Amino acid sequence: MSDYIPQEVMTQILIRVPVKSLLRLRCVSKSWNSLISSAYFISLYNHQAFLTKPSTPDDKLLVRHYSKDQKTEVYTVHYDNEAFAVENGIKIGFPFRGLSRYYFRVVGFSNGLLCLSDDLFGYTNLIMFWNPLIRRKFTLPSPQAVFDKLGPFMFVLGFGFDVKNNDFKVVRIAYVQGSNGYNLPPKVEIFALSVGNWREIDVDVPENWVVEYFWTQAFVRGKVHWTAYRMNMERENGKENLIMLFDLSTEVFEELLLPDALVDESPVDLCTLACKDSVAVLHYDRRVWSGSCSIWLMQEYGNFKSWSNMYNVVCEGGLGIVLSFWKDGDILLTERNGELVSHDPRTQKSKHLEIWGTKDSSFVDTYSESLSLLIEGAKILPGLPSVSESDSSGEDNEREDEGVEKHELWIQSIMIQYLTALLNH
Repeated sequence: MSDYIPQEVMTQILIRVPVKSLLRLRCVSKSWNSLISSAYFISLYNHQAFLTKPSTPDDKLLVRHYSKDQKTEVYTVHYDNEAFAVENGIKIGFPFRGLSRYYFRVVGFSNGLLCLSDDLFGYTNLIMFWNPLIRRKFTLPSPQAVFDKLGPFMFVLGFGFDVKNNDFKVVRIAYVQGSNGYNLPPKVEIFALSVGNWREIDVDVPENWVVEYFWTQAFVRGKVHWTAYRMNMERENGKENLIMLFDLSTEVFEELLLPDALVDESPVDLCTLACKDSVAVLHYDRRVWSGSCSIWLMQEYGNFKSWSNMYNVVCEGGLGIVLSFWKDGDILLTERNGELVSHDPRTQKSKHLEIWGTKDSSFVDTYSESLSLLIEGAKILPGLPSVSESDSSGEDNEREDEGVEKHELWIQSIMIQYLTALLNH
């Protein structure tokens, strides 16, 4: 039948077919396999997938947590509704067990691709792209700005899909540590999947702003957003906060002003979060052992005057991290004990979702699929050692459980002490 359909029409039909079906359709004929596996088709498919909004009843969420029982990361896909049921048709086996101390940092999830970095429990220069649906990975080469060349330094990563150039990019900002803090400006590198290597770029970082590596990104409108700070002796407390962002298409830094209520707060307690097509800022009462968090939303993206204090989240059992917004106004977050919960900020009531991790290991984002890495990536074997295959005793497992949570707390405490001392100095 396809012999009678022009290839242009066939292409427009196929770019709307789910990824799993496309992988099977490659077996129909050599011409279909050639088309679906071509760089041209994959580029069109990724562009279409990024621009197409999910249908309302079938939105799905990708959830990651660190399982203390299995001692590994666990990824599941859930329906974005009150039931939060697991999508049984999508199985994701984590194939990188043992490559990190406990678990990877999820830098971001964009257009079906995860960016993972092994920098939470000891930096190793290991950054990977991973397409969990088609089980392919791409390990990024080592960046140019490394310890052997710079000495002690701090870095931050940003990741997303550059829709204008149909490319996945990572931006890496490295701050060299000097005798009185960070040497500015930082070194900025870009990795583009289409190119396959890092390149240092000479761009103006706004007014010596600093982004600390433990802050999360918010990828919105093709731009990576972080909270940032700079020393400003004209202000009463000697510093000020704002949002620094990086446009992945133009490769230019920009600024967004914060509401006045957040400009002078401790930058340790702030971070960004995506909210539909705009950006939100989380203000924890304290970074470690949080009890509450205020959520500010820029209701009209780019309009400083549209900042609004949407919610104040209070958890009686202690707050871990705020992760995502739900359609009905609820918020997904972790409690201090590591359980994932749905929290209604209007009533301050929580619904326990029975997913247990550590309080900082959970990650949630809208689930999407793509053919990314079908050409560039290496095939990885599915599956994961089961708990029964572990040779650890129950006592060893208990020590391991304590280890990961103690390391989370220890690393956060060290970072906060250093930054606090730096700001006070």
